[in-house]
Amino acid sequence: MSEGTFPTEALDKRSLGEHIAVHLQTLLLDGQLRPGDTLPSQRELAQRYGTSVAAVREAISILSASGVVDARPGRGTVVLPVTQQAPSINLWLGAVHDEVEARAFLDTRQVLEHYTIAQAARHAGPEQHAELLEHLHTMRDVQGDPESFIQADLALHLAVAQAAGNPVVLRLLRAIHMPLANLLRAVSTELLQGGRFPALYATHEDIIHGIVRGDAAEATRAFDRMLDQTTEGGTLERALGGGAAPEPPLGIGFLEDLQWNLTRLIGPMADVLIPEAASELGVDPGGLTRTHLDRYLAALARQLPGAKQAEWQALAELLEKRYR
Repeated sequence: MSEGTFPTEALDKRSLGEHIAVHLQTLLLDGQLRPGDTLPSQRELAQRYGTSVAAVREAISILSASGVVDARPGRGTVVLPVTQQAPSINLWLGAVHDEVEARAFLDTRQVLEHYTIAQAARHAGPEQHAELLEHLHTMRDVQGDPESFIQADLALHLAVAQAAGNPVVLRLLRAIHMPLANLLRAVSTELLQGGRFPALYATHEDIIHGIVRGDAAEATRAFDRMLDQTTEGGTLERALGGGAAPEPPLGIGFLEDLQWNLTRLIGPMADVLIPEAASELGVDPGGLTRTHLDRYLAALARQLPGAKQAEWQALAELLEKRYR
């Protein structure tokens, strides 16, 4: 892996954490990054991409949650074997759009994490306990920085899922990582202004200490208290804007359909073009609606080589019929 692997010019204004994550994933698919490679530091990546450390941190978090890299404090960020990776990171970017969906999402998360917490309490050993405590200490140290706190929070819960020892549930939690991060960002300002981060940290402390003691019941009760802390007093409704729900997104079915067909047409570059075309419209792929459909398909067409235009036109017409 050489310095030439990374861009020497700053990314355009559309290119934040998600764009960086997609670019790094593309380097892996192209063989420029290989399993076992250690990425440069976040500060160095920020310099190479001409962006902020926060944007790089978000990109690493996306890739870590998707199983593309293993990022641990003090140990660097290592590319994982392809067999450990979750499905394409693009499919779940920004999936929570209103309070009803957010509450359904949190209910689903509660089911999954009750299981992982209980299993971790029963089966985790000293090495896993030490790792969980390390993540907990990271949360403690970043309480004044909402984005860092969110990333540390997510990393902690994924570490609990890893300690549970069920790879299927771990992949499910990785799949919902991005909508969870977006939901936490939506409520983080109010939580910070209300001085509620210390209480949230204390509840996470109860979760981890319960796991370390092998007390699954106490750890899951602490998790439920944590959910209450993030939604109490109308926080969720205010964060998501309240009022009438926006136009529903086309959804994961559309994105999976598009991903499969476009990958057949142009190969791994589909992973790059899908979010780039959406960014032209000022949305992420998970936020695309029927209103966006015509313009989005046209944006994709502009990025395809001339030799693929006829095939793309037929595919675009099919997608129009299915999702209009």
